[in-house]
Amino acid sequence: VVLTSGTISPLEMYPKILGMSNVVATESFSITMERKCLCPLIVTHGPDQVPISSRFSLREDPSVVQNYGSLLEQLVQTIPDGLVCFFTSYRYLEQVLEKWYETGVISRVLQHKLLFIETADVVATTYALNLYRQACDSGQGAVFLSVARGKVAEGIDFDRHYGRCVVLFGVPFQYTLSRELRARLEFLRQHYDIKESEFLNF
Repeated sequence: VVLTSGTISPLEMYPKILGMSNVVATESFSITMERKCLCPLIVTHGPDQVPISSRFSLREDPSVVQNYGSLLEQLVQTIPDGLVCFFTSYRYLEQVLEKWYETGVISRVLQHKLLFIETADVVATTYALNLYRQACDSGQGAVFLSVARGKVAEGIDFDRHYGRCVVLFGVPFQYTLSRELRARLEFLRQHYDIKESEFLNF
């Protein structure tokens, strides 16, 4: 019996990779999002009515970065407990943080909640995550800035007061033309007969 995370999908790909030919069943239990306490929103414009877009060509646009900051400032004043924010990459997180420091967004956020940041260092990120939880447990509340498909995004449960609000600053699409991804796709096709579309759905 093999039990895996629900984020490992599509499941049909893994028996091929693991060389398992006598797979009886693979089952994926879906979660329900029908709770009344969920309120999904898509923010398309900032307070200055400038469109907010995570399109790669507009990512470094000062008005987009400033509007992301304004959104975060408004949320920390309204949302109790923990607020988790995901960026599309470590590089983009660092770029936005640098601009937020320069424009005073960080100092204004810190007036309401503590701020913790995921880094590429596992030890530092684990320490930051523990401090984030302590801040939420104490009632002070905190913001955790992290990376979609990063260490924190995979396998950490931000339930109850640890994740009263989750914000995605952009959608983390895979860059399908990267050499690394192309090589991985070719390897999976040659060795395991896994089609490109199967892997990219993951």
